[in-house]
Amino acid sequence: MKSLYLPQWKAFIRYYDISAEGNVVVYLPALSFPAIANFLPVATHPKMPRHRALLIDNLGSGFSDHAGSFNYTMEEHAKTVAAILDHENIKAAMVVGHSMGGTIAILLALSRPDLVAKLVVGEGNITPGGGAGTRRIAAYSKEEYVGEVFPRTRAGLIESAVAGDEMATRLSGLWATVYPDGLYGNAKSLVELDPLLKNRFLNLTIPRTFIYGENSLPGGTVEVSPDAPDPGELKAHGVEVGVVPKAGHSQMFENLDGFVDVLIKALT
Repeated sequence: MKSLYLPQWKAFIRYYDISAEGNVVVYLPALSFPAIANFLPVATHPKMPRHRALLIDNLGSGFSDHAGSFNYTMEEHAKTVAAILDHENIKAAMVVGHSMGGTIAILLALSRPDLVAKLVVGEGNITPGGGAGTRRIAAYSKEEYVGEVFPRTRAGLIESAVAGDEMATRLSGLWATVYPDGLYGNAKSLVELDPLLKNRFLNLTIPRTFIYGENSLPGGTVEVSPDAPDPGELKAHGVEVGVVPKAGHSQMFENLDGFVDVLIKALT
């Protein structure tokens, strides 16, 4: 694990650098998730071509600091990723983001095009509104969520995990080290995204792939949503579309091999 001190926020951001020959792939995790839980099985999968992998814990999650002075917007998270890439003297990386990480990846490509040569977004939010989870969080005031709702939610997850609920077991582990203030800020930022973000993403000229879980793909009973846009609109703007079979939003957690197969195609 490496650390980079960010003086403007008086905090250390931490990341894993799995060095190897080949392209640099930067992995950005989902809503307040630790990077290794989200992406280590992907980066080290036997099918994956050799590459240097950077797995970044966003401020407020994983082993990165709980920075009280940081505002936990997607734009500011993108700045912290840029700081790491500048520190490592990395240009033109392949950037892979899942969910919240996908939104951060898009903003990184928009703000620092020199850092991103190829962009892969796994159901990242590209319009305001958020997903069901972020909407529930953002519906509370910060004080109410941090002081009352999060402790109650955390206790409920542990109780359900003990009873054998697979999703609760996963979330109780993923959010074991989370900073509740940061989790709230992340959710609020996703719900209140810039309405112009989608058009800015569609007009990028670098290679882009948007990855859906099969169960999230709009059509039939599944509607277009902030993290599952119209695939036809994406294709019309030159965005490649990948679909992970037998998976929903969680993608690599639900079908690791299927996600890796789609990711390899996107990267190569």
